[in-house]
Amino acid sequence: MKEQEIVKAFYDYYKEFPYDTLEVKFIFTLGGSYDIYTFYYKDNNKNEGTLDGRELYTYERQVHEYFEAKIDSIDQFNIILFTIKEDGSYSISYKWESENANQNLLDYAEVFYRWVNDRMMSMIFEFEKDNNLVPTQYDSDGDLEYLSSWDSGIFTFFHINEKNNLEYKVVLTQDGKERILDLPLKDYFLEGILDHYLVTNNELSNEWKPWNTMILKSNHNDIPHDKRGEFVSYILE
Repeated sequence: MKEQEIVKAFYDYYKEFPYDTLEVKFIFTLGGSYDIYTFYYKDNNKNEGTLDGRELYTYERQVHEYFEAKIDSIDQFNIILFTIKEDGSYSISYKWESENANQNLLDYAEVFYRWVNDRMMSMIFEFEKDNNLVPTQYDSDGDLEYLSSWDSGIFTFFHINEKNNLEYKVVLTQDGKERILDLPLKDYFLEGILDHYLVTNNELSNEWKPWNTMILKSNHNDIPHDKRGEFVSYILE
């Protein structure tokens, strides 16, 4: 694992954020899937951040490969914490925790739908923009602005299994009219869905009912946690 290269990638990604200390924490399952938590601290205030899989995927994979290389050794770990200071100095700690790791996995799994919703909205806009499917208009200053091409959507991911098979369907609605969008999903997104399936059906099987289909209803905005049951469902087909 190229520690300095990875730390520099995290440091550069967050360089526009005001912080004294940045923490990037990886939590791994025995199956090899992982979740990432990021926090930055400024004047004793703690803020949660996110890592963009598109920009930092290469560096995440380096950490993952290092985990796999150590999992059967005396140096095994399932938590790795990068602590990065404002001046670029850093430290790395490795831990093995079972109970805490399981709780963190559950906490993340319960809000995973937010990541799905956010990434789907981003991918839809990017795809439709590239294919001239987004309506546009000029504002009062003469600048081009993009309008919404959908009011709500239903994203269905089904027939998921441990052989990494996954089918999906994207249905968008605007002004009461439905259409199916032939949207190619990014590799990092597909991996995220499959990891979520493996974690909830294996490591979290005592807390999570078996499922192989996830249905997410999106109103083209954020989904509050107290509305989760109205917008997200997991079923076994």
